Amino acid sequence: MSSIQPQRTFVEDLLAPRRASASPWLTWHSLSGERIELSGRVFDNWVAKSANLLSDLFDLDEETTVVIDLAPHWKSVVLALAALHHGATLVDAEHSDAAHAALWISSEPNDERIPASSEILAVNPAALALSFGSDLGPVAEDFNASVRSYGDQFYPSAVASSATALAATGGSAMTLNELFGSSVPARGTILVRAQQPLLPLLPYLVSQWAAGDAVVLVEDGVEVTERLREGERISFDYEPAS
Repeated sequence: MSSIQPQRTFVEDLLAPRRASASPWLTWHSLSGERIELSGRVFDNWVAKSANLLSDLFDLDEETTVVIDLAPHWKSVVLALAALHHGATLVDAEHSDAAHAALWISSEPNDERIPASSEILAVNPAALALSFGSDLGPVAEDFNASVRSYGDQFYPSAVASSATALAATGGSAMTLNELFGSSVPARGTILVRAQQPLLPLLPYLVSQWAAGDAVVLVEDGVEVTERLREGERISFDYEPAS
């Protein structure tokens, strides 16, 4: 029996159908009042730039474990998909594999939990931040300062369907095929409150984007008013399983 695993360009297959679209893909509302709307084209552009950065600075591949220690946010979702372009495995900071991760992506680059053997990518979530700031530390790379210099297109290699895509603490691991292979009904424009960690939320976002939906992601604590609902044309509220 052949041991060759089927391969695909999973993230490319998700993004390509709406790459030229000017319609909203992801809209972010923050507690500070930011509203950031990313069309299909702009979201794809950010993922491509980020994937190119991850390749150039960290040489990600299917053997790479990446800690993504960021709350749900448009930048964290972009970086998660950029890492998955390379077939990397995403884990959270509390996962047992975090101690051996090749890369930590964090808004706290001086976190004492980061092992000395790991490389660090520091991310300032503020929309207009052109650098991480003065707390970058001596070894971290600055996502905000670097990402805009990278190319707007990324040309991925196919990765194995059986490669582990993500493994969140307390949950079961998911392969790339499982993460990108679900089929769900379209909901329209979905309101998602950022009340759960990124990795448990990511499968829902991927499946609804694959169905053609748009997502409005609101930071935990943001008041969802009728004005917001009407302005964003919300048609469905996501409620995580209890």
